[in-house]
Amino acid sequence: MTADERREQIVHAARSEFAARGYHAATTDAIARRAGVSQPYVIRLFGTKQALFQAVADGCFRQVHDVFARAAADAAPGEELAAMGAAYRNLITDREVLALQLHFYAACAGDESLREGGRERFEGLIEHIRELSGAPQDALIRFNALGMLINVATALDLELDLS
Repeated sequence: MTADERREQIVHAARSEFAARGYHAATTDAIARRAGVSQPYVIRLFGTKQALFQAVADGCFRQVHDVFARAAADAAPGEELAAMGAAYRNLITDREVLALQLHFYAACAGDESLREGGRERFEGLIEHIRELSGAPQDALIRFNALGMLINVATALDLELDLS
């Protein structure tokens, strides 16, 4: 396996571990075990657990960006937000994706160094949504607020009437 393939293998293992345990409870030992490598190797590749968490967050946000881009491209003009919303609801049926997002925001709340990166990623996501949809600010605010509500409702298996 190349170093890049090992790196991807570790990020994949870390994604599962962070989704299951959250940032603070996940350990590089557990991530290494999931990846089938040694803990020192994880640290050699990423430096710190925080850097690994940031790599996982980058992948998660990239996944949302890609899902939104595909949905908007396939949408009828003026229907981009609705299409992105439907695609997002489908994406978070994957509980790992949902848990990662919730854990990411929770970790940012308690750690300023994570918060800075989180803020940049979230602002980038909002700008991406604006560019894809051409929606005005009030529609973007509603879309993102609804997305957060959907995250919580999905985590709780709560049925919402969003009509």
